[in-house]
Amino acid sequence: MNLAIVGKGGSGKTSISGTMARLLSRRGHRVLAIDGDPNPNLALTLGVPAERIDTLPTLPRDLLERTPEGTRFTKTVDEVCASCAVEGKDGVTLIVMANPKKAGTG
Repeated sequence: MNLAIVGKGGSGKTSISGTMARLLSRRGHRVLAIDGDPNPNLALTLGVPAERIDTLPTLPRDLLERTPEGTRFTKTVDEVCASCAVEGKDGVTLIVMANPKKAGTG
């Protein structure tokens, strides 16, 4: 199952996403949560301690390669998870797309 949650700011997307991810994982599903928000807070909802947030790994810039045949990934999902993912509570695997440190850096 693939699930994407979108909506306007302040509508509860992060809370809903984190809760659903944890519930699905508790029920035995393998869950990969990807935080693509420019203000990434999904880690907190998934139980990652606040003091770790600024040091979470993010996706590498060379993850996509443009070729004459089209765009392709340079790594498999397993390779990305091995180098960029952290585990939250209840066994949810989290990938943070970017973690901007200040305006204009993400």
